[in-house]
Parts: sequence; C-alpha cells; structure tokens
Amino acid sequence: FTAQGETVVRLEERLGYTHKGIDALMRGANLARGAELAARTSGDSTVAYGWAFAQAVEAALGAEVPARALYLRVVMAELERLANHLGDIGAICNDAAFAMMLAHCAVLRENVLRASNTCFGHRMMRDRVVPGGVSHDLSTDGIATLRALTADIRTHFPALITLYDNTASLLDRTVATGTLTADLARRFGTGGFVGRASGRGFDTRRDLPYAPYDELAFEVPTRRDGDVNARVWIRIREVEQSLTLIDTCLARLPEGPILAPPAPVGDAREGLGMVEGFRGDVLVWLALDAGGLIARCHMRDPSWFQWPLLEAVIDGNIIADFPLCNKSFNCSYSG
Repeated sequence: FTAQGETVVRLEERLGYTHKGIDALMRGANLARGAELAARTSGDSTVAYGWAFAQAVEAALGAEVPARALYLRVVMAELERLANHLGDIGAICNDAAFAMMLAHCAVLRENVLRASNTCFGHRMMRDRVVPGGVSHDLSTDGIATLRALTADIRTHFPALITLYDNTASLLDRTVATGTLTADLARRFGTGGFVGRASGRGFDTRRDLPYAPYDELAFEVPTRRDGDVNARVWIRIREVEQSLTLIDTCLARLPEGPILAPPAPVGDAREGLGMVEGFRGDVLVWLALDAGGLIARCHMRDPSWFQWPLLEAVIDGNIIADFPLCNKSFNCSYSG
C-alpha cells in the first residue's frame, strides 16, 4: 500500500506465494491424476475445475457423457455457487463490522456443505466430477435432502436480504465503495459477479452454453453501479437463481448410468473446456499424447482478469475499506 493519510494512493499486488507447480505435475500424468490435480487448483471451485478438466478430456477423446451425470454436475456446481456466495455475503458484511450477517449466512453455508456431504460424500464435492461423468450418484434420500435444503434457504434468506438493505450504517460502507467502471470491466474481459456488477453480463452457461445448461431456463443478473454493494446484490440474485436451477434439475433428473469412462484413441489429441464457476469462467486446455497421458495442461482461473482490477478500485478509497473491496472481489489466491 501507498497511502496519503487514510487514502490509498496505490495498491500493488505481488502474487505467486501459493504457486504449486501444477503445470509441471500435469505433464506425463494419467487422466485420473490430472483430474485430481485440476480439482485441487482452487479448492473452493473444485467442482468447476473438475468439470472444466472433464470437458477438455471429453472433447479431446470425443466422449459422450450420460444425461444423468450432466444433471448431477449442475446440481453440484450450483451447490458450490450457493455455498460460496452465502459465505461471501456474510464475510463482506463482517468486514464492515456487521457480524450478525456473517453468523446467519455462515449457518446457511454450513447447511449447504453438510447437505453436499450427505448427498455426495464430501463437503466440497471434490473428485466427484470425473472425465466421462460423476463418481457418486444421488439417492432418493439425497434428493429429499436437497429439496429440504433449498426450501430452508428460501425461508431464511429473504430476511437476511431485508436486514442488509435496511441497515443504513452497513450501506454507508458498501455503496459507492470500490467502484469498478464498466469500461475497465470490458477492457479486462472480467466475468463472474465482478463483471456483472459493472455491466458486463457474460456467463458461460448462457453465452457459450454447455449441456445441460442449454436446456435450463435461468437469468444472469447485471448491474451498472459497480461498487461493493452491487457485487453483494449480484451474489444475492445468483443465490436465487441457483436455488431454482437445483430444484429444476432434481425434478428433471434422468434415470440411467452416471459414468462412461472415455476410451483412449491411440493418437495425440487436444481438447478445451470452459465452465462457469462462482467467480466466473474457468478454462482448461489439454493436450494428450498418443499413449493417452497428459502432454500439457493449462488451467486459467477467472481471477486472472480480476486481480488487476482490484488495484484500480481501491484507488482513492480509505485503508479501512480495503477489506470490503478485497472480499467483494474474493479473487482466488490459490487459483
């Protein structure tokens, strides 16, 4: 930080402290190991990374994924989005010293994680999305658990929205703080809630649709004010959309197998995957050698387009508002 009194004049980020050498670990790995590495790139987006990696493998090998597995992937991806958005909404408010929102949102987030563990055997659903489908099915009891979860969130979440919107001292900290202009969002190609809060409405699920999102109806909320408050409201609206998507997928869940492991083809192949994680678009490019091992794999986190913008939005704000700006972006350090 460079500050003039309480005002931040310049923020310079020096990233790389969580460098894990994943690019090098990928080289020569088999697909099972590659899927594990992808799922551990950014732990809070493990479903999104797992799905993007699986997409790249399936594109390279021309694999067909069972319909039930595709719908289960949506359920997991939207549960991941729910958990992270609920956590972020509470944490942003906590950075403005409004701990009550953190407590209530943390309860809802914990309920999502527990339901995920009950239904898929892991709180974060790590390693549940694999090339060719998913590794865990959803039982009848699991469907009932998820329906009860969405009903509970629908019951309790509106009161928290009202609490947020009617607390003047909290809005005083979030409104007009850390404003990202629409021009910068467009120039940096930023996605997710950061881009959508500043008028860039890109969403891979809608704009570059992949199955089964191409069969599902949902809205992509956008705003143009671009401040911390706008990024909170985008999260709120996305929570509502995720609840609808989960309920829709549970109602339409097809019968049938959940996994069709892709077969090796005997020559070098390339594939590309792109999935909408809770932060934005996760991209995976994959090259396979003739033996079916990974020659190269490049994974790009949506935070690559957002970290530079955090430096821009903090300019001219006070030091005490940095935690608000930082958490409202919630870029991935690990990714």
